[in-house]
Amino acid sequence: MSTTSTPPATAEPSRQQESAPPRVPGRRRRWVWITSGVLIAAAVAGNAALMAHLADRAPVLVLARDVAWGQPITPDDVVARDLPAEVGAFAVPDTARSGLIGQVAAANLRTGDLLSQRDVSAQAVPGPGQRVLGLRLDPGHYPAGGLTPNDPIAVHPAPDDTTASTTQATDGQEFLARVVRTSLPDAEGAITADVLIPETTSTAAVEAAVGGAQVSLLGPAR
Repeated sequence: MSTTSTPPATAEPSRQQESAPPRVPGRRRRWVWITSGVLIAAAVAGNAALMAHLADRAPVLVLARDVAWGQPITPDDVVARDLPAEVGAFAVPDTARSGLIGQVAAANLRTGDLLSQRDVSAQAVPGPGQRVLGLRLDPGHYPAGGLTPNDPIAVHPAPDDTTASTTQATDGQEFLARVVRTSLPDAEGAITADVLIPETTSTAAVEAAVGGAQVSLLGPAR
């Protein structure tokens, strides 16, 4: 006589219990949704702020190339660039371009710089009561670093190499001037410097131009 063994009643529920996925408490699920909502809201707000910042831009004038002090501004010297409004507050807007063209540079302007109203002047060079005089400067009679437009200089007659320099150095009258432009060195290494002088010093300046001049730099190049 055969007997059939019956498996324990708890075996099947036990297997079902092992295969069932873990249950997530309802409170943890709510925190997941809340955190997700906060992150989404922050991303939306950040994107909105970025778009508003990018939209708040205006075209302003930027130097397209170098312009030396005293030189007139031409249409090719400036270009419009869209920049944030807070940056554009310090620059000339593109809408003012027509009134800017023809004015002269009030400093040495560099490529890529923002153009502000203080960078230009309506006063041409030379102005009333001024003259521009050319001085030929031999090597050793001007700074080794050269001269830059708008440099303030002191000019006095250069000593004559054929005579005692101690006596010649005291002859003539020293005068102050400002560099307008300079030429490239010639075959002898000499340059010609156009300098701005007041008419009151024209006599001393002409003497220096005829007899040779020595130039001292009074301030940093600008």
